[in-house]
Amino acid sequence: MKQGIPKQIKLFKFSSRSLFFSQTYKVKDFPRISDLASNQESAVDVELGFELKEGKIPCVKGRVELDLALVCQRCLGEVSIHLEPKFQLAFIKNEQQGEALKDDFETILGADDEFSTIEFITDEVLISIPMAPMHDYACASYQQDTQATSKQKRENPFAMLEQLRSKNGRSKK
Repeated sequence: MKQGIPKQIKLFKFSSRSLFFSQTYKVKDFPRISDLASNQESAVDVELGFELKEGKIPCVKGRVELDLALVCQRCLGEVSIHLEPKFQLAFIKNEQQGEALKDDFETILGADDEFSTIEFITDEVLISIPMAPMHDYACASYQQDTQATSKQKRENPFAMLEQLRSKNGRSKK
């Protein structure tokens, strides 16, 4: 069954019914993400599928797709980054439940049965954002700065001593 995503995820209820949700949001709908990005109106496509594993372990398989306009950490210009985080999470009550699952699932121990959809999706997106977003190529302003720095003739900090030495040497002769 495919429908828009509710504001609150009811983990066990959705998993026991094997529900699938799909919805398109905007970046501005996610406060912690919109603080980082300048493209507030860009689309964020979200798909969430719920199922029970081993008859009692609620699991979520999901995909989020979005483009973010972030600050390049090299040139401080805008860099567009395409993200498509995919996740498979199993919400377990104890570690023995986690051992029964395949390694395909990342386990989350002791989660609440009900939580905010926006916060859940935000966490998954934030995990996928690069630590220092940068352009794939060497940025133009960065190249100019490094070329200007390398072209500048570095003044020898001991040049003044050399001048004094040569003056003193002449006067002694």
